[in-house]
Amino acid sequence: MKIHIPWIISRRRLFFALSVEFLITNLIYKESFFREFRSYPNPLVTFSIFFFWIILSYISGRYMICRRINKKEIIKTIFKSLFVFISCNIVYFLINWSNKILIVFLTKSYTLQNEQNIFFIKTTFLITFISCFIQYFLSIFTNKIYGNKKLWLFYGSVKGFKNFKTEIGFKNNFIFERIGDGYDIKKLNLEETEGVILEHNKGINKLNLDHIFYFKSKGIRVLNLLKWFENELQRIPPFFIVTKYQIIEKFNLSDDSYKIIIKRIGDLVVSIFLLFITAPLFLLISLLIFIEDRGPIFYSQKRTGFKGKIIRIYKFRSMIKDAEKFGPQWSSREDNRITKVGKVIRALRVDELPQLLSVIEGNMSLIGPRPERPEIEKNLLKEIPFYEYRNILKPGISGWAQVNFNYAASKEDTIKKLSYDIYYINNISFLLDLLILIKTIKIIFNFKSHIPK
Repeated sequence: MKIHIPWIISRRRLFFALSVEFLITNLIYKESFFREFRSYPNPLVTFSIFFFWIILSYISGRYMICRRINKKEIIKTIFKSLFVFISCNIVYFLINWSNKILIVFLTKSYTLQNEQNIFFIKTTFLITFISCFIQYFLSIFTNKIYGNKKLWLFYGSVKGFKNFKTEIGFKNNFIFERIGDGYDIKKLNLEETEGVILEHNKGINKLNLDHIFYFKSKGIRVLNLLKWFENELQRIPPFFIVTKYQIIEKFNLSDDSYKIIIKRIGDLVVSIFLLFITAPLFLLISLLIFIEDRGPIFYSQKRTGFKGKIIRIYKFRSMIKDAEKFGPQWSSREDNRITKVGKVIRALRVDELPQLLSVIEGNMSLIGPRPERPEIEKNLLKEIPFYEYRNILKPGISGWAQVNFNYAASKEDTIKKLSYDIYYINNISFLLDLLILIKTIKIIFNFKSHIPK
């Protein structure tokens, strides 16, 4: 059975690394447990431990591609692995020793008396060492397979090719070459060709139809322009869409579909849970904002929501008082309106936490296109084709555009983010939402994507 989900296909190297990691860690843990206690561990507990291990490894960047063996890369790999080891043992300590914390504090006795606790530390350290070694060299090995530049033939006009390359920008892993109707395609070295990109289907005639048949007979993939963007970059640029049907062709999500119902249930459960565990953080952030300038703690804005409905969202205030007394404006890279506390809470993305209340209320979702301000959206609707399409779903706190692109600081940035939103709407699924959630956590840890490009 073929897998047709583009974001899975494009991450096949990552999924291979995850599979190897899961098999190795489980095998080592189970065999070590059996040798120590002459029985096998609870499968559910084992799965939970190493699911957490793999998620934490992904967030810390342990599965990133290493292109060469050098001292710097080795040190980075070791530190990332130690971070995962320490974090897993801290969580294990909190779960299994919670009932002993008071005794340890009163008696000042730090001796590990439980054999299983000692076993867990020793075994996870062994797993850390082996996993660190395997993943490092697996990364270098798979880079030689998947890391080579891909040659794509662009079948179309000179103008279309120029526009295409402008939209792509600088991409290390692609090489493009233009061919047309008059090109002798039999001179091409198809062994090094990844596929053919068709500019459009409007100009299909006998000659280029024969060319397409020729490519397909040689086992070469032939994709139209939008399909290529969707498969390779996981976004659909609005200015390359010819008719609206191209963006609604795959959309089959009714307001009462099971996907929407499951998404709503997930929104409620996760939002209530997050509000519960972040309650102390709410108090701390509120106190810090108030201490800095004695201004209001929360900041509210009108945004465009589901099907164009105007909603009000709340955020922790990250800018100075009266930051927009001269009207709405884009956030810039060196925005002097952002307060000291604001820089921190923006970097950690915790300024968005009050929007969990909007999710519970039903005006927003955890995952979806970010809602825009009506004052700004009014101009964007006139200047950007299909911009209104993003309001076909409930807006989200995070989304596919947010985890793939920085804060929008211009109309050009907004067009890029719209291309990711269109992709998300056409490929919405539980697995994609889960990926976005994990990538959101990863972004919070790297402290970068809050800065506009």
